[in-house]
Amino acid sequence: MVLKGQFLERSVVVRSGAFSLDGLFHRGTREPPCLIASPHPALGGSMVAPVVAELAWALTRAGHPTLRFDYRGVGSSQGKSRLAAGSLEKGGERLGQTALEDERADLFAAAEQLRASAGRSAPSPQEGICAVGYSFGAAVVLSAAQDPRIASIILVAPPTALFDFSALLLVQKPVLVLCAHQDSLCERSALPLGPGAHLEVIAHSDHWFRRGLTEVGRAAAAFLRTPGDLLEPEPREVLGDEPGEVALAELELPEGDEEALELDD
Repeated sequence: MVLKGQFLERSVVVRSGAFSLDGLFHRGTREPPCLIASPHPALGGSMVAPVVAELAWALTRAGHPTLRFDYRGVGSSQGKSRLAAGSLEKGGERLGQTALEDERADLFAAAEQLRASAGRSAPSPQEGICAVGYSFGAAVVLSAAQDPRIASIILVAPPTALFDFSALLLVQKPVLVLCAHQDSLCERSALPLGPGAHLEVIAHSDHWFRRGLTEVGRAAAAFLRTPGDLLEPEPREVLGDEPGEVALAELELPEGDEEALELDD
């Protein structure tokens, strides 16, 4: 039995070319709908990774429709990935956008599924989606960022050690980059931020956010609620009590002005 106010996602099938992808959708009334791109088994992840689940919960609680999904060859999704499980965990030469061709196609298919499920039709800035990517998913989101269906992007723990994020400078849309303070895969100096980008650093955390997990969801929801207040031309880090210590300013997660969502039975 599902009680009012409970968080319940509905299983959906996303058609990406010849493949059926596994996804989880939750309806909402607040703009924009949010598409969450997961890490890849090549980096030890899927759509059930704790960070992805936290993002889905926080954004849904703030009133946004959300969809998270597994790429082809991952979990219950059909097809086969070009990247073997664990193949990126040890790093190596950075990969370009061509290595993400299949996953980018899956992201676009999921974007269409989200827009249809959320009742959005025209790819206008007013009805565009926010594409949220964690780890490997951040690279996939950036590779798709110029698509007109995407109005804003959130990159969580972008792995600069594995992928080239230089295209970030060219994105002329609202951008939030969330980095862990102690992330060996993410070098913040390798993230060229443009005028519409904002950087937040979460203190005492690593690439998997074993600490600071709730702050990830809070920062993402706050960015979508008041993007004009958060966008800055230069990256900003909030210093902690000790010299050199970085901390994230405390953010309250708004629950929205509307009545509580009626969740699916």
